[in-house]
Amino acid sequence: MVTIIALLVISLISALSSKTFYCDFEKPCEDFVFDSHWTVQKISSHIDHTYQNLSGHYITYTNTSVSQPLTIVRTQSIELGPNETVCITPWMWSIKNGEVNFHINYAQGDDLQSQTPGYQIGFPLSDSNWTGGNIGIPYTLSDHFYLLFKFISITSPLDIDDLSVSICTSSQSRPPTTTVFDCDFDKTLCPEFESLSNYSYTWSTIEAEEAQNYTATAPSIDYSIGNKTGHYIWLNNSDSLQFGGVGYLKTPIFRFTQSDPEFCLNFQYYAFEATVQLSKLSVLALSEGNEMSVQQVWPINPINYIYATNRWSWAFAPLPLGNFSLLFRMDSQYEVGGSFAIDSISISSCDYTPSWFSPTSRLKFTCDFDSSSDSSCGIQNDYTDFSPQSLINTTIQSPNTISDRELGPRQASGWSGNQFLYWSRSKNTSTNLTTGYFKTPLIETNRDMCIRFSYFVNSIGVQPNEKNTKIDIAANGCTVSTVWSNELDDSFGWQLVEQRLPDCAWTESIYFRITQKRPTRVAVAFDDISIAR
Repeated sequence: MVTIIALLVISLISALSSKTFYCDFEKPCEDFVFDSHWTVQKISSHIDHTYQNLSGHYITYTNTSVSQPLTIVRTQSIELGPNETVCITPWMWSIKNGEVNFHINYAQGDDLQSQTPGYQIGFPLSDSNWTGGNIGIPYTLSDHFYLLFKFISITSPLDIDDLSVSICTSSQSRPPTTTVFDCDFDKTLCPEFESLSNYSYTWSTIEAEEAQNYTATAPSIDYSIGNKTGHYIWLNNSDSLQFGGVGYLKTPIFRFTQSDPEFCLNFQYYAFEATVQLSKLSVLALSEGNEMSVQQVWPINPINYIYATNRWSWAFAPLPLGNFSLLFRMDSQYEVGGSFAIDSISISSCDYTPSWFSPTSRLKFTCDFDSSSDSSCGIQNDYTDFSPQSLINTTIQSPNTISDRELGPRQASGWSGNQFLYWSRSKNTSTNLTTGYFKTPLIETNRDMCIRFSYFVNSIGVQPNEKNTKIDIAANGCTVSTVWSNELDDSFGWQLVEQRLPDCAWTESIYFRITQKRPTRVAVAFDDISIAR
C-alpha cells in the first residue's frame, strides 16, 4: 500500500494549473536536470511508483562514498503570473526508515549563479513504501526562476519517482515589479545607448534577417519578437577579431539609494561562431563619480565561465547601490573566436540584499601620488613570491621628507606635484634586503594600451658602469611578459618612459620589481604613472 504524507498544506493554494513539470522516468526526463550522482534504474530492486511493478523505472542516488557531496536537482525555467506560485510533489523510497533534508532555492539566469534561499524541507522516508506528498510554496517574490532542490546529506540509497512541479493559483498577489529601464530594440529603440569610440569594436543595432547577410552564424531571429524582422544589438566582428580587441556598450547613468528597492539586470545574449569561448562578454558598473573605476556585475563568478552558444541565453545579476552606468564589454584574446548579440535588456526590482558599489578594477590608471585622500592610488607592495621580511617596501615621499638627502631625488619630477613613490637602501639597511616589488590595482587592459611613467635612480658605492640596480615592469595577464626593463646605477635625474603594453584583453595588475646584484646605497623613485589607451 502506498503511503501519502502531506508535508505542507497551504491554504493560499486554491487550484492546480495545467502547467506542470513532470518526470516518471519511463522516457527521457526533459523537465528536470539531475547531476551526475543520479542514474535511472533499468533493473528494479523494488516496485516503481508509476506502474507499481518491477518493470517500471525510477531514478536513484548512486554515490556510495563516505564524503557526501552536495547533489542538486533543478527544474527547467519557470515563469509565473501575478497570482501564481509553485507546488512540488516528490515520491521517495529508501532502504531504511528516516528522513532526507533538502533546501529549495530559487536561481535566476541560465548560469544559475544568482540564487536566493527558499525553504528547508524535512521529508520522511519508508523502507517498504513510496512516500510522497504535496509541498506548497506559499509565496515567491520572483516571477521567473529555476527551482533547485539541494540535498545537503543523503545517509542511505535514495530513489525518486513521479517528480512533479506544478504552477498553482495563490490568493496572495506578488508585489508589482518596478522597471526603470527596458530596451528590446524594437518597441524601444534605445537611443541612449552609446558604443564607446576609440576601441577596436563597435556595437550596432541590426535586423536579424540583415545580420544573416553578414554572418550566417549570427542569430536568425531576435529574442523579444522571435522572428527575422526583430532587432538586436551586436558586434559584427567575428571575421575581423584582433589580439586584445575590445568593444564597450554604455547605458545611461542609474542612481540607486537605500530607500529604493533592490534592482537587478536581465538581458539575453547570443554567442555565435564555433570558437566563441575564446571571446568574452561581461557587464561592468562604471562609477559616475570616478569614471576610471568599475565593478564586475556579470558574470557573477567569471573565472572559467562557459557561455551558452548558438542560442539566446538568459543573463541575470543583482545591481549595487550607487550612481553608475553599465558597460557591456566584449573582448577577444586571439584573431579567431566568436562574437555576441544582445537583446531584451531590462533593469527591474528584485528580491536580493543590496550592497554598495565597490570597484573591482579600473578602465585606466593614473597616479601622481599627490592626492590628499589616496596618495598611493591603490598601489600596493606585493608579497606574492616573497615573505614580507625579505622586501623593502615603497613609501610616498617628497624631496623634503626623504631620509638620505645625498641619494635624492632633491627635486620632484617636474610633471606634476611634489610627491612620488620612493624605494631606497641606506647604509643601515640589512644586506639581506635587496628587492622591492609592488603592483597597480587591477586594470581592464586591451589592445593599444601604453604605460607612461617617470623614474629616478641614484647609487653610491658602485663601480663605473656596474649597472647594479635593475628595474623590471611586467604584465601578468594573458601571458607573463616583460614590458620594460633597465639595468643602471644612475638615471642622471628624472627620466620619462612611454612603452606599449602587450595586446591583451584581461583584468590584470602591472608589476614593478627592483633588484640589486649586491647591496649598495641606492634610491629609486617613480612618479606620474599612467596606463591608458
